[in-house]
Amino acid sequence: MRPINTLSYQGIPVRLRGSMLNLTDMWRAAGRAEHRRPADWLALEETMRFRAHADTHLTALDEPVLPNAGDAGIWAIDTDGLVAAIRGHGGGTWAHWQLALSYACYLSPAFHLWCNTVVRAAMKRPDVPAVQDSDPLPLYLAEHFRHLHRRLDTVDRHAADLMFLALSGQELVLGGRREFSELSRTILIRVAMAEPYDGRCPCCGNARILSTEGRPLAGTEFDHFFHRRLNRPEHGWLVCTVCHGELTHGGYLVRFARTPEFRAFQARVLKQRRLARERSGASPR
Repeated sequence: MRPINTLSYQGIPVRLRGSMLNLTDMWRAAGRAEHRRPADWLALEETMRFRAHADTHLTALDEPVLPNAGDAGIWAIDTDGLVAAIRGHGGGTWAHWQLALSYACYLSPAFHLWCNTVVRAAMKRPDVPAVQDSDPLPLYLAEHFRHLHRRLDTVDRHAADLMFLALSGQELVLGGRREFSELSRTILIRVAMAEPYDGRCPCCGNARILSTEGRPLAGTEFDHFFHRRLNRPEHGWLVCTVCHGELTHGGYLVRFARTPEFRAFQARVLKQRRLARERSGASPR
């Protein structure tokens, strides 16, 4: 017979044996609500419908309770093998985990969440000591963050593909290179000279691109981030020679990887242009 594994919810023991959970322990751990005792819940029509469905769909792999000769006179097992009772001190009502987790949901959301994490983890790894009084929220959040990370990774790949299509379309439609105007260059230099860049490359954050007087150093490039034909201030930035080489020859994936840095630079370009309009008294376009 499987040994009993005792978990703890807010200091109250909840016994687990194989695929069976002690419903009486669960009721005590969840607050001992008089109208939510195991017998009351087992008598509900919804519970009986669940048991009828489980009786026809559970397989041997789901480990339903089976009579055990060594337990004669101790276990009183229902015909569907999902519920059992032990008489005497330390007894109570036991149920297959499929049924017990439904009871946990009936008792309280917080207790249900704990069962879904701690109890199921203990069942999957019976050789590992149970986690006592663990807060299920971090485990729950960690699992959902893993799912979110996978979804965001898929979104990133789609965004990279869209950037490739956009750059390819611009290449077909826009044609040759247009240099940045003196006004555009002045705006890009001002942004690169100000905090947080202080004259350093906004792409890599390391190489110095401006002198202390605010003049571009040798090798500094005004990079067209989207296309060499697009030459407004919001279409480019000032970068070092190494970054410009990588952006020019590394393909669209390199540019996609540097999009966060470019967007951060452009946020300051927009702020610079807004301040310039306010100083000149011009209305925003």
